[in-house]
Amino acid sequence: PMFIQIRNGQLWRLITPVLLHGGFLHILFNMLWLWLLGRQIEERLRFWQYILLTLIIGIFSNTFQYLMSGPLFLGYSGIICGLAGFIWVRQRNAPWEGYPLPSSTLIFLAVFVFGMMCIQLVSFFTIRFGIANFSTNIANTAHIAGAIAGILLGKISLFAKRSS
Repeated sequence: PMFIQIRNGQLWRLITPVLLHGGFLHILFNMLWLWLLGRQIEERLRFWQYILLTLIIGIFSNTFQYLMSGPLFLGYSGIICGLAGFIWVRQRNAPWEGYPLPSSTLIFLAVFVFGMMCIQLVSFFTIRFGIANFSTNIANTAHIAGAIAGILLGKISLFAKRSS
């Protein structure tokens, strides 16, 4: 049954997949993005706002990935995409907050996620039609759900820049 461990009180399972990674390059890539994106948000929000933002994006992206693929996924990139979506919305809705992220960086991240989605579609069809067993193991649902969560949270005044 879905969410059986969570219903049994293991609520940490909603967030712990973000702490696990599939190797050194996986965690390196995610932590470089966290340094770039998280630092900008951390400078503008209160500590509790930043933690709440991260938890909400993580739980949202993990839940959707679980519903799509089951429990076997890991990584921080759902939160990374959420932070990027959050910054993108804050740049448009509250430019005075001064998020200095160039649009080219956001475009790169979007193209990367789109590229992974295309690879995943090729994988799906090659397996579905018996052409090859080409499995990608990419949690792209977490990327897209994280970006959507970040975009939605970026529109909420609770996550506006703290006053000095």
